[in-house]
Amino acid sequence: MASGSDIEASGKEVEVVYSENVGVGKSIPVNAYRFQDPEDDNAPKSALEKRLLLKQDLLIVPLAALIYLVTYLDRNSFGNGKLLGLTKELHLDANQYADAAQLFYVGYVVFMIPANIILRTIEPYIIFGAAIISFGTFLCGMSAAKNFATVLVLRMLIGAGQAFVQGIGMSTSLWYKRREIALRGAIYYSTATLSGAFSGLIAYGIGKNMTNTSRSPWQWLFLIEGLIAVGSGILVLALFPPFPDKMKNGENWLFTKEEIELAKERSKSFNTEGSKFEFHQVIAAIKDPKTWAYAFMNAGIGMCLSTVSIFLPSFIADFGYTDLNAQLFSVIPYACAFVILPSCAFISDKINKKGPFIIGGLVFACIGYIILLTTAPVGAKMMATCFITSGLYTCIVLTVTWLGINTGGFTKRGFTWGVAEVFAQVFSIMGTKLYKYPPRYLQGHSIMLAFLLFATLNGALLWWWMAYCNKKKDRILEEYASRNEVHPHAEKSLEEVYDYHIYFRYTL
Repeated sequence: MASGSDIEASGKEVEVVYSENVGVGKSIPVNAYRFQDPEDDNAPKSALEKRLLLKQDLLIVPLAALIYLVTYLDRNSFGNGKLLGLTKELHLDANQYADAAQLFYVGYVVFMIPANIILRTIEPYIIFGAAIISFGTFLCGMSAAKNFATVLVLRMLIGAGQAFVQGIGMSTSLWYKRREIALRGAIYYSTATLSGAFSGLIAYGIGKNMTNTSRSPWQWLFLIEGLIAVGSGILVLALFPPFPDKMKNGENWLFTKEEIELAKERSKSFNTEGSKFEFHQVIAAIKDPKTWAYAFMNAGIGMCLSTVSIFLPSFIADFGYTDLNAQLFSVIPYACAFVILPSCAFISDKINKKGPFIIGGLVFACIGYIILLTTAPVGAKMMATCFITSGLYTCIVLTVTWLGINTGGFTKRGFTWGVAEVFAQVFSIMGTKLYKYPPRYLQGHSIMLAFLLFATLNGALLWWWMAYCNKKKDRILEEYASRNEVHPHAEKSLEEVYDYHIYFRYTL
């Protein structure tokens, strides 16, 4: 098979043999090939490409992991703060606590789509670094809250700040190929599961050792985790790289010019160099039924994930554990997810399939909620929480990946993910209102189960539809080949015709 560099150099039509993920064999012009992932993606890489990937993996992935760690550390702090005396000291009833929990998502929803769209306008290190510093500062401020109103305002501001860091998946899509994203995404997103464990351990340590100090335990929790975020934001601001096609002089402190040129070439597997905000892509995303299928699927996953992050310690406490031990035992489900998530992502990249793993994760989460709805023994219920967290975290990472690698056009991709996240956060607001009736929380668990079943249906429909579209494109190309004609899309980029491009194939 001809390599991307061979095709780039020739400037002529060449015979390209496609894999299942690309299409049928055909003579096509140069620019019809650039955004494809050829079959030799798994072939031995050059020394230059190995060096580039190593640098990316040692810089971008750890920084992305740090971003997710502090983001979810701060997000989980509200649930842990409740068990450390937040509601008692500020005299918050169940409705007020739920209101404060949901205000986070209001701030998040308002800024989610703009945050994704401006990614190609403002440098990512500025967006991510400033956002982390902001929500870390707001969390520190919440440690000094004296009343319900202050908690409401600061929760909304924390949500607004966190909306700007969710573009990390879109950012990495300009550095990695389609078959490289899921594993990296799982590695850095798995720190979100790790943050749940860390948050539980930090809360346990504070509750055990810092009860007789000048501050209440919940205040120490918010102050410590907020300061961790501020320090992390400064680090991200200093180290996170610009996009490859926007680096001054084509290099920076870590990457050489040759490596950046290769990074830009690799990015063409499903990106267009110099892409910017295009309003027509927003319209295309709105008209695309896949946008709404992703949105409804993400709504169910996001709503369940958000309620788990807030209420998991309460679920475990109601299994019969003390508040302090519930903090400690909340580590177990997150530890399970930390192992399961990267394992599934690794296999999904190897076999180049995402849909089966997403649907499988949804089914496992559904089983977990069914167990919680029964009168099963405590051990079974702890296992159920492991099913839920492992299934949900696997689904959220692979859904982001599935959406990203199957949406052509950077603005369309960003808008589609923004819509999916808005749906998730809007439904998360509703989710925070559903867990009012302990100890079994039958209402909340039943509604979570129903939405996960609906998400499973949407995932199955997406899987079927994209497989149908791939076969349809193959048939069309065969018809053009039989007439010895080249399809009009051969001269167009993904920025012009998006994932409808005749040579683009969806990853199933």
